[in-house]
Parts: sequence; structure tokens; C-alpha cells
Amino acid sequence: MSRLMQERRRLVSAFLGCALAAMAPGALAQAKKSPASKEPLVFSINEGATTLVTPEELFERYTGLAKSIERTLGRPVRLEVYPETARFRAELDRRRFDIVFGKTVNLLAGMIRDKQFQAVVKTKVPYVAGFITLKGSPIRKPGDMRGKVIMMPERVFTTKLGEATLRDLGFKEKDVTIHYTRFQEAVALSVESGAADVGVVNPTVKQQWLEKGNTVLLEAKPVPNWSIIASPGMSQAEAGRLRRTLINLKNSERGKQALKPIGVPEFVAATNAEYLELLKFIGE
Repeated sequence: MSRLMQERRRLVSAFLGCALAAMAPGALAQAKKSPASKEPLVFSINEGATTLVTPEELFERYTGLAKSIERTLGRPVRLEVYPETARFRAELDRRRFDIVFGKTVNLLAGMIRDKQFQAVVKTKVPYVAGFITLKGSPIRKPGDMRGKVIMMPERVFTTKLGEATLRDLGFKEKDVTIHYTRFQEAVALSVESGAADVGVVNPTVKQQWLEKGNTVLLEAKPVPNWSIIASPGMSQAEAGRLRRTLINLKNSERGKQALKPIGVPEFVAATNAEYLELLKFIGE
């Protein structure tokens, strides 16, 4: 490696180290030289309550997507990542983000309703939580859950969907015993061990459960999955260009390379109305 390249790497590493030290935990700003005539767009990322990756890993994962947005809108993009949902929620309240990607969809829906953000795209496959039971369980229909123990993850989107589903089925608080646990995986373990009769899980754990030969008793109402929204400060024309670009990423090799690290095969158009309907369903 040439001496010039070594010096360049040293300077970049030193700059990133200073940036990380100066920022609050959980956020990593993308360093870019921005044209003086154009303010950078702030693009924030949160992968939900159970993310176990580091800010550096998230930053690397979404850099390709940020570059695609930058090329589309002809403006510099500053990428910020938030592994912790609590910090992400606090920053959302400040309304300083221009573009937001989130897996905690009810938070984004709240921004659309209360802060006039606009829906841009969502993943093609909806979010469908599931009520799981062991293979051979005597619980064969929703009504059989009466008098049983149901395990749910604590204070996450899946919880709200599970509770809303029970409500729509006519269950009262006294009809079932609901226990809560911190991690989605612990819900499945509770059902396997017999500590719970039924578990409410996210789509990933639901699929893993089916692959083991077990049963999904009931699925919650399909709702928008991982989504991207834009601030009210972004013009309709810009939001439209952003939407078209994100939808078309699947059609080019460079676009596919941006989608692959984030685990999204393709985006489809999203509308404000479906997020407002989601909030009504979960009672927020």
C-alpha cells in the first residue's frame, strides 16, 4: 500500500472516531463534503426493538441505499443509524429527519398522522404476526384459547397486533392470561416448554416455528411492513422521484446491491391511509 493511501486511511479513521465520540450513543452520521448550495438530507435508520447489531454495522448496511437516494435527488445525504428504539423515538419527536426507514411501523404511522410526514414505500410482503401452538395441541380454533396462557413479547409492535386481534375476536381481559417476555425467541421457547399454551410472534419467528413442523393457530391482520417515510419539508415532486427510484431498485444490478444488505427484495408504493388505518386497528 502506498504511503499516500496509508495516510488517507489514517485520516478517515481518525475522523470517524472523533465523530462517534462526539455524538450521542446509537447515532452515526455519514461524513460527506456537501455542496454549499445544497443542504444535506438527513436519512435515519432504526431496525426495531430487538436489533443486536452495532451502529457501525448498520451504517455499512444502509450506505448503498443512501447513495441511491443521493443520486436520485441530486442532494447530499447524511446517514444516521439508531440501534436503540428509545433514542430513535426521541429523535423522531424533534422532527429533524428528512427521510426515515423503520421497522417499528407504528412509530412511523404516528409521524404520518401527527407530524404530517408522508408515506413513500413499504416492503412488498406485509407484516403478519402469528399465534403459535405446538403440533398436536388441543387448541385448534381461536375460541379454544379461552382460559389459556398466552405469551407475548413485551411492548413491541407484535404485542399491539396480538392484543388488537384478541379484541376483535371478542376476548375480554378475564378470558385469557397474558404473560410478557422481553425477546421474541423466548415466546417460542415458552410454548415449547409448556410454560404457555399459545405464543404471539413476529413473521420471522412464525416462519421458523412452521419449519419445525409446529402449528400457527391464527394470523393477525396483515399490515404494512418495513417502511420509508419523508418529512413534510420534502416537496411532492421530490417524494415522487424518491418513490419511483426505490420501487425500481429491484430492476438494476446496482439497485439490487443496495437492497441485498438490508434484506428487502423490493419496495412497493405506500399510502398515508393504510398507516392511519393501522393506528386505528391497534388503538393508538
